[in-house]
Amino acid sequence: MGSTEFEAGYVNSWLAAWQHNLVYAQDPGQGETRRIWARVALSALDGAERAGYLARNADVSRFNLRALLISDLGPADDPLWDPDQLVSDVLGALPLSFEQAGEWVVDWRARPREQILAMRVCKNLLAPLKLIVDQVSDGRVEGWLELWGRLP
Repeated sequence: MGSTEFEAGYVNSWLAAWQHNLVYAQDPGQGETRRIWARVALSALDGAERAGYLARNADVSRFNLRALLISDLGPADDPLWDPDQLVSDVLGALPLSFEQAGEWVVDWRARPREQILAMRVCKNLLAPLKLIVDQVSDGRVEGWLELWGRLP
């Protein structure tokens, strides 16, 4: 077995653990224990990332799960479930500044592939904020969400 095959198998094992625990974390019947399942799922996702899974893909999954639980169960005393902390984490992971994204979106079809991909990464990372926008005190969210609809 080659090194690449081993690494892919290792990543896939972590992703399988992520998926298994994600099912319970998303199940409304689990109640407040959904947060525990989510923590286990997030740990598996961290393992996949350490094994070579793309950080941006992990961030998209991570942020979606956090937003879902904030939306369904509300914030808690833990920063992981704090809507404003999630906003900070999402904005910190964006590959573009608001100004760059605003400039590029105007003529995105004429942009180089790398720039279009960066805008798409922004769109994917920002999507979870739509679930929690009414619980956020950070004013930067509205501008990004207005821009979100225009991103490719």
